[in-house]
Amino acid sequence: VSMFSFLMVAIAVESGKTVKGVSLKMMECYIAVFLCRLTAIVPFEGYLPFDKSGDWLYQVCEAVGLCLAGSIVYCCRKQYAQTYDPDVDTFNSLWIIGPAAGIALILHPHLNNFLPTDIAWAFALYLESVTVLPQLFMFMKEGRASPHTAHFLAAQALSRLMSFIFWASSFSELSNPHHTIKQYVGHWVVGVQLLQLCIMGDFIYQYARCIQKGIPISEVLCAGDSV
Repeated sequence: VSMFSFLMVAIAVESGKTVKGVSLKMMECYIAVFLCRLTAIVPFEGYLPFDKSGDWLYQVCEAVGLCLAGSIVYCCRKQYAQTYDPDVDTFNSLWIIGPAAGIALILHPHLNNFLPTDIAWAFALYLESVTVLPQLFMFMKEGRASPHTAHFLAAQALSRLMSFIFWASSFSELSNPHHTIKQYVGHWVVGVQLLQLCIMGDFIYQYARCIQKGIPISEVLCAGDSV
């Protein structure tokens, strides 16, 4: 779901020859997310599904997502830079990168039994939970949402819901019951997943109302006043 959401944005950017409505800050954060997660799942198997998707599919999806996010960043910075408006993409990414890195150093699972990759996986998870903030702030500053980025956020919310359900059923595997702090890592991971759903809650509600009432998705921020 997540990979196809990036593909949808990349196709929309290339077909329209414009990156208007796309947050460069968000896409750059996603590059960090994909890189760190790939660091944890390519050389190790601790965070991979036990079924056959863990043999290659999961890694391929992450790698394709990284390439797509990179291509969108390239379009924002080079190919279609004239269509990118930095005045509406003003969210400081360090506000979410710094705390995510700090928490990952303290609260991280140990499924790989290799500290750098365990921290990298945790950092990717924590950062991903708040990576949509630059895009949401951009929407609020513009007063409207580009349809492809609105669909992108809806797809990301669905992806996070699926991830939340998965980890809620298996969070105990992430905890170390013999460690004072790390015995709560599993609970923290589930809480972080829930945090992103809460962050996107109002947007998804208005998005669903737009779909239900046939209101243009670009007016998602005004849906509460229009229905």
